[in-house]
Amino acid sequence: MMPVNLRVRPWVFAAPLAGVSDWPYRKIAKRCGADYAFAEMIAAEGLVRNNLRTCELLTRYPGETNIGCQLFGTRPEAIADAAVMLQEMGFDSIDLNCGCPVHKVVDKNGGAALLKDLPLLERIVSAAVKKISIPFSIKMRSGWDAKHITFLEVGKIAEGSGASYICLHARTQTEQFAPEVHWDHIRQLKEAVSIPVIGNGGIRTAVDVLRMQSETGCDGVMVATATLGNPFLFREIRTLLDTGKPEPRAGNEERILTCLEHVRGIVELCGESAGIKRSRKLLGWYYRGITGRKKVDPQLFQVNTYAEVECYLAAAVEATRENAA
Repeated sequence: MMPVNLRVRPWVFAAPLAGVSDWPYRKIAKRCGADYAFAEMIAAEGLVRNNLRTCELLTRYPGETNIGCQLFGTRPEAIADAAVMLQEMGFDSIDLNCGCPVHKVVDKNGGAALLKDLPLLERIVSAAVKKISIPFSIKMRSGWDAKHITFLEVGKIAEGSGASYICLHARTQTEQFAPEVHWDHIRQLKEAVSIPVIGNGGIRTAVDVLRMQSETGCDGVMVATATLGNPFLFREIRTLLDTGKPEPRAGNEERILTCLEHVRGIVELCGESAGIKRSRKLLGWYYRGITGRKKVDPQLFQVNTYAEVECYLAAAVEATRENAA
């Protein structure tokens, strides 16, 4: 049974993002309006072998719900065993990555490479579904390239193998993250299968979500890089879907204070030294969303302690208040 009811209203999913989708990101995303979030994609083989780094990626915040984990791999037995482990850890659903286009994944025949071996993909889904009682889904691309568009065939395989829903990133592997996105593929998939279909790709604004839903009939949307430094997009999407009215843009002070909260969470997760290093990129992401800031301040990438971050952002809050006075 799905942990979220996709038949009642369109749900908004926070995509699994490498180096981003830790619990501090997920906690803020859900508070801002995401209905469901995924931890970072992990290797099934790493989990079943109890690889320390893999296990660290599964850390959750107390009381976290509506949390899924995405696996990649090629061995049905390993993915099925990893799915069992994740179910026992308390995750609400498991997803199979059939869309990652990066070479270090596809070179191992994982991610989008599974779209070139459909019999193996079918064995993987079937093996996992038989071993767990929580939902199992797949996230895929439209195909490997323009000559091998396989999303309809893959969708039928997933449905027939017991998948609970499908997320389609409507680009091929070779298109990577090109500007063009084929939302008509999402519509065709929705018309071809009876299980829910989540649309992904090309979402930059809340209006994009409304348009995707209108054009494709998708049961939900999965949002990825557009939320980097801008978790408020989840709130804008949820408000527009629920009321049809736009949500006011988050102000500078809210953006700065949310950034500080995000950094504080990462420091709690990783420790101060490693946490600040990990936070430098998100400082830049948040900073670019502040009204009137056209360039990222290089000083943001030179901070070494939480106190420095807090001092810098506190000064930024005061500056915005003074400007508003």
